[in-house]
Amino acid sequence: MNDIRKTCVRAVFDEFDDYGDMIRPQYAGQWDEIDANRFLGHITGPMDIDVADLVDLIIDTINKEL
Repeated sequence: MNDIRKTCVRAVFDEFDDYGDMIRPQYAGQWDEIDANRFLGHITGPMDIDVADLVDLIIDTINKEL
C-alpha cells in the first residue's frame, strides 16, 4: 500500500512539473508563485486544482500498479 501511495504522490508532482491542466495558477503568469516541494510533499501558492482530473490521475496510477 505504501508503494502505491508513493507512486500516486510522484504522479501528482510529475503532472505539476509538466504544467498540466490539473494544477495551474489562478491567473496567467503566476507559475513562479507556486512552489512544489517533493521532499516535503507540498504544493503551495495561488492555484486552481481540477479535482476530477486529480482523482482520474490517482485512479489511473493505482490501476497501472495493480
